[in-house]
Amino acid sequence: MRQIAVGLCLVVAALGGCAEPGARPEAEMSAAPEWHTFAADVSGLTPGPGATEVTAHVQLPAGKDVCARNVRLTNVTEENGTIFADIVGDSAAQHGDCPEYETVDVKLTSKTAIGDRNINFSQKVWTLRDGVYVQCDNELGCKPPADHCDDTWTRAVVRGLDVSRHSPGTVESCDEDWLVMTVPDDPTACGAQPRAGCTVDTAVWRYFLSPADTGWRLVTRTRDGGCADVVKAAPAFPEKLCRELPAPGRFVTSGPPLPASPGPRR
Repeated sequence: MRQIAVGLCLVVAALGGCAEPGARPEAEMSAAPEWHTFAADVSGLTPGPGATEVTAHVQLPAGKDVCARNVRLTNVTEENGTIFADIVGDSAAQHGDCPEYETVDVKLTSKTAIGDRNINFSQKVWTLRDGVYVQCDNELGCKPPADHCDDTWTRAVVRGLDVSRHSPGTVESCDEDWLVMTVPDDPTACGAQPRAGCTVDTAVWRYFLSPADTGWRLVTRTRDGGCADVVKAAPAFPEKLCRELPAPGRFVTSGPPLPASPGPRR
């Protein structure tokens, strides 16, 4: 039987090879790559080349053939003055396969002239300003109010602070040069509706801000009243805006009392 097995092996070898005794043939065959679809990252947009077109610059993983292929547009719709679309591709890469990135262009075409309509790629909105596409701010939108004391801007300030995302901001004064507001650290430590038996007692800070290219820039914060801390940080700050300010205090609220426990049975 051993001679027959060896003879068979020689025949197989002549046809293309023979596995070693005890080896698993399937282990010597490379598995076919498993491809999956991924959302591509749009790094920029360029108008054109035609009036009904816009070119998306897409960042793709690169370095091997399995990194990315078949980049394409999906879910293209147009409504309310905005063009919506997703850009996806296919990849069979494993961790570490694609150490590089390459940029490819994907053209989006509308039935009518695109003009100044916004483009929404995968929930990221782009708008045309002075002939150049810029990505809209998640908080300020595509056309922020000209008045930086508008609620849109002050809400954006709060979301940029190191506080709970549920923290409200209270504007104490605002003009073209200075914004003063108080913000509690975490007013919802007991939940959006404070749960029974829970009490929130969190610090409230006063924030002083000055104008910046992107809205407001933090100058300093304090838990004290008056002007000492802000004038130390910004000597030009007008004392009339802080002289009478009290200490911010604390934010305290409580949920309903816990239900009374049942008494002993008689």
